[in-house]
Amino acid sequence: MIPKAMPQEAVLLIGGLGTRLGELTKNTPKPMLPLNGRPFLEYLLLRLNKQGCRRFILAVAYHAEEVRRYFGDGKKWGVDIVYSDPDGRQLGTGGSIKEAEELIKGGHFFVLNGDVYFDAPLRELWAFHAQQAASVTLGLAGVPDGGRYGRVALEPDGHISAFLEKDPGSGGPATINGGLYVFDKKVLGAIPCGADFSLERELFPKLTGRGLYGRCFPKAFFIDIGTPEDYRRAGQLRRFGGAIGE
Repeated sequence: MIPKAMPQEAVLLIGGLGTRLGELTKNTPKPMLPLNGRPFLEYLLLRLNKQGCRRFILAVAYHAEEVRRYFGDGKKWGVDIVYSDPDGRQLGTGGSIKEAEELIKGGHFFVLNGDVYFDAPLRELWAFHAQQAASVTLGLAGVPDGGRYGRVALEPDGHISAFLEKDPGSGGPATINGGLYVFDKKVLGAIPCGADFSLERELFPKLTGRGLYGRCFPKAFFIDIGTPEDYRRAGQLRRFGGAIGE
């Protein structure tokens, strides 16, 4: 039985190396890159708290001490923060969640990529997940150019039927993985302990047709700061304290 109340717990994946950003992430984790005086991750925490998340498990690895030093236990922001740290090992998106398993209190929880700001409504995503009795539900974003992202094939009932590989030559509008998920904790049994394991390449394809759903929010704001160009663009947006509205 899936509870009616929305989970207030989220795992944030913030341990990656951020190699595409070059010198910017040489000594700084990607989610800690500053945008007008605040780390990108702080904007993400504030948005999630506003939508009802109160407890955060930060899955750290690369320069974890910088994250701990800034956010501490979260009381400054009125939230509870705990850390899952595999001693700097890179475990991938799936392995990082598995590492945090014992810290997750609820039977269902949100997962977010820490380098993505996707303003999809959590309550709507949760309601869909609960209605479908899903194992995992992906929040899907609409982007004007899907060439640098893998596309998601979605059935009318919300089942995800396939993931299409990145194709820089394809271009055009696309429905993509927004890096925002709702998980049934039971799914973590499919992830091996201590392994470098990818949600996108190893778990989600196995779940297609077996409880994997997606809900698209084509009008929700989405930005991924994983490239220098998009990081610079984020610094110009009003929602991150910049002067240009979008």
